[in-house]
Amino acid sequence: MDTKQPETTTQELQSALHESRNNVEQEPTQRRESVLESNGYHILETIGKGAFSIVKKAFSKAHNRVVAIKTVSKQKATTDVLNKFLPREIDLVKGLKHTNLIRFYECIETTLRFYIIMQYAENGSLLQLIRKEKILPEAQAKHFFNQLINAVEYIHSMGVVHRDIKCENIVFDENFTLKLIDFGFARGNMQPVIDGGKIKPVLSKTFCGSHAYASPEILKSIPYQPQLSDIWATGVVLYTMVIGRLPFSNEENVSALIKQVFAGPKFPKDRCISDECKDIIIRILRPAHLRISISDMRRLPWFNEDDSGYDDSGNEKSLEKKMRLDESVNDRTGTGFGTTDMNNNIGTSPVSTSASVYNRKKAVPDE
Repeated sequence: MDTKQPETTTQELQSALHESRNNVEQEPTQRRESVLESNGYHILETIGKGAFSIVKKAFSKAHNRVVAIKTVSKQKATTDVLNKFLPREIDLVKGLKHTNLIRFYECIETTLRFYIIMQYAENGSLLQLIRKEKILPEAQAKHFFNQLINAVEYIHSMGVVHRDIKCENIVFDENFTLKLIDFGFARGNMQPVIDGGKIKPVLSKTFCGSHAYASPEILKSIPYQPQLSDIWATGVVLYTMVIGRLPFSNEENVSALIKQVFAGPKFPKDRCISDECKDIIIRILRPAHLRISISDMRRLPWFNEDDSGYDDSGNEKSLEKKMRLDESVNDRTGTGFGTTDMNNNIGTSPVSTSASVYNRKKAVPDE
């Protein structure tokens, strides 16, 4: 009778166990879908970055189109952002619908992140366009400015103030229709109230936004009427479009910046713009009690002139083609401005257009 030695039996068992482990390792492991993938979003590429957020381009199966997804990290974002600004932004954009506002699709929240899904702006930002073209033709600037104040007038009528209007926050869709984006510092329920039979504006005490676009009342840190500060910022945008640089640009020294602001905008002699255009800029960039309203802007001659050289998208009819941003690394400015660079300056201005007043001093919560 042939009996196996104990040593041989042990070797066979070890060999069988080893083979079993190999078979398990060779079985393909199925990758778990990400939250976005399980909701029908296919991530394409990164198109922007912030201190605690990242914006990616993605394809949405549900909408059958490319969208933009802003991902906000709960671990990196500040308490103010998570508890006040972000919830407020999401709540506001859900209720706003206008041709000149970026479209909001949905928000997905997980234990670690917020995913805000929005319309994708195929033609980039106004900042990129100005850096590429240096200066926009006045008729084209008027067309874009008209779309901008349409958006601002609409949100104000809804009781919403933006408080961070700037060239980075103005983008263009596939048809080159202007869209106002980023309601991170926005606030609702800001309609004027009736007090003692008089209309009384609701003042804001949160000093947010960017230095270069901040109204004098914000720079002086006094309670301000945010609708008027939004209008001020539109004036800075208009000036930047037709002149090619920011009107006020001393970020390092706030006192010097305030002096520039109160001195008013300067118009370089090498820029050929109409007196009517200069007039509207001057009427906007003045102290709050003298600042022009949007309804009064529309009555000015500059808005009533017929500029037939541009179509509904602000493009030159004679060229019969759409403007497309140069996607090469280096544009004509030689600075290589890309979509992920959010802190570049316009023209020769030394101010960072993303320098935030909110970062300069801790914001006082609005009452």
